[in-house]
Amino acid sequence: MRKRELKVAQDSAAPKSGQNEGREKEVLIETSRFGEIEVDENRIIHFPEGILGFPQEKKFVILEHKPGSPFCWLQSVNSPELAFVMMNPLMVKKDYLEAFPASEKRLLEGDEGKHMALFAFVTIPRGQARKMSINLLGPILININKKTGRQLVLANSCFSTRHPVFPDPE
Repeated sequence: MRKRELKVAQDSAAPKSGQNEGREKEVLIETSRFGEIEVDENRIIHFPEGILGFPQEKKFVILEHKPGSPFCWLQSVNSPELAFVMMNPLMVKKDYLEAFPASEKRLLEGDEGKHMALFAFVTIPRGQARKMSINLLGPILININKKTGRQLVLANSCFSTRHPVFPDPE
């Protein structure tokens, strides 16, 4: 496959200026959707527990979908065919954090919370974009400074794995 220029999401675990002295090491990642892409090694996010259903997958990178798009991709570094569409769940459910369990809400508050990015996986049925849904039950938390991520499971919550992104037209 030919190498393709693809933008890595800017706030996705990029080192702050001055944090990375010297030249960044570029890593080639083979993907089934985007071909071969070159990514700064410092943008790789480590998921120590993997992703639900993929416990062996520990390294991912966030890729921009299109400029200005609310969507991005969580692309596996080691499995070319494994990539998830994500978006910020607050764009769909503004009061999402209000119903977060207190134990999980603490992760997003205080000094540590300033370095956290919140995402949720999006499912888009082929040819039926208006029926896309977002998984509010299993959000993704990424610590931008530490370049670590984890998928939460909000057990005993009112959330669904298939919350509609668009309201039903009446």
